[in-house]
Amino acid sequence: MQIVDTRTGEVRWEDMGYVSQSALWSPDGRYLALAYSGRTWSHVKIFETDAWTSWDFTLPDGSAIPEYTFLPEDWGAWVRNTAVPEEAYHLLLTVGRGGDGEEAHTYRCSLQMEDGLLTGSVLEQTTEVLPGDYDFDHDGEAEAMELVTVLTPDTPYFPAWYELNIQKRDGTKLWTQEAALPHVGWVSLFACEIDGEDYLLRYLPWAGQGYYAYDYQLFSLSSAGEEVPLRENRVEFDMMFGSDMHLGFDPAAIAAFLEEVHGALEGSTLLLTTEHGKFRTGGSGGDFREDMDFWDEHCPYDESRSLEENLRNYEAYVKESMGIQ
Repeated sequence: MQIVDTRTGEVRWEDMGYVSQSALWSPDGRYLALAYSGRTWSHVKIFETDAWTSWDFTLPDGSAIPEYTFLPEDWGAWVRNTAVPEEAYHLLLTVGRGGDGEEAHTYRCSLQMEDGLLTGSVLEQTTEVLPGDYDFDHDGEAEAMELVTVLTPDTPYFPAWYELNIQKRDGTKLWTQEAALPHVGWVSLFACEIDGEDYLLRYLPWAGQGYYAYDYQLFSLSSAGEEVPLRENRVEFDMMFGSDMHLGFDPAAIAAFLEEVHGALEGSTLLLTTEHGKFRTGGSGGDFREDMDFWDEHCPYDESRSLEENLRNYEAYVKESMGIQ
C-alpha cells in the first residue's frame, strides 16, 4: 500500500497491504484519512500532506480501537470547522458498525500542526434529529434540523457544547448555532412564524454582577446559509443604584424591549437553550421567562399592573433595600 506523488512519482508513504483499506481526502486536499483493518482489528491514520506527517487515531481516553470493533463502509466525513477557521476541516469518524452488539460511536477529530508534527484531539458526539417542518431559507422546501451533543472525555454526562445544524434535504449543512453550559456559551434559539414565513430567533439575555444586556436577532437564511435580518433590538441596564458605576435603569425602555421580544416568542418553538447552565429543547417559546427573574417573594410580580409599572415598583424596592432615597 503506497501513497505516491502523481507529479514526481515519489513514494510519500508505504506499508504492507491489509485485509481492507480505504482512503478519504479532505476537500482542500490538506489531509488524508486512511482506514485499514486486519482480521480482528481496525486502525485509522491521518496525514497532513504538506509536511507528510501523520497522527494515529485513538479514542478520547487515549486507547486504540478495541479488537473486533470494525468501521462501517461510510466510516468518515470531512466537515468544515466554522468555529476554528484556521483548522478548516475536522474528521467525523464512526467506529462500530452497529447491530449484533457492536454499538456505533461517532468521534470528532480536530487536527493541529505543532512544531512540524500533526497532532489530534478526539471528542465523542451524538446526533438527534429534531422534529419540525420549517423553511428558514424561504425556497419552498423545508430544512432538516440536527442537534449535536459533543461530549467531554472525562465527564461524558457534562457535554462540552451543543450544535444545532440546519441542513438542506440533500444533507448539505446550511447553518449552525453553537451553545454551551458555561455562562459565556449561553444562547437560546427559537423557530418563529412571522407573516406566514419561518424565521429563527436568537435571544441572548445576558446578566452578571448587577449588569444586564439583553439582545435578540430575528432572521431568515439565504441559500448560502447567511443570516438575513428581519429585525433586532437591544437594551442595557444595571441594578447598581447609588454607585458611580450605575449607568441607568429605564423601566419604559426595558418594558418595551421585553414586550417586543416576548411577542416574537409567543407561538414560537424552543429549539435550543443553555440559559443558566441548563440545556433544554422543545416546547413553547412563550414559556421562556429567563429574562424575568427580577421578582421574588419579597417583591412579587403584580399581575394587575403593567410590566413597566412592575419594573418601577422593583426599582423602588431595590433602592429602599439599599437605603437609597
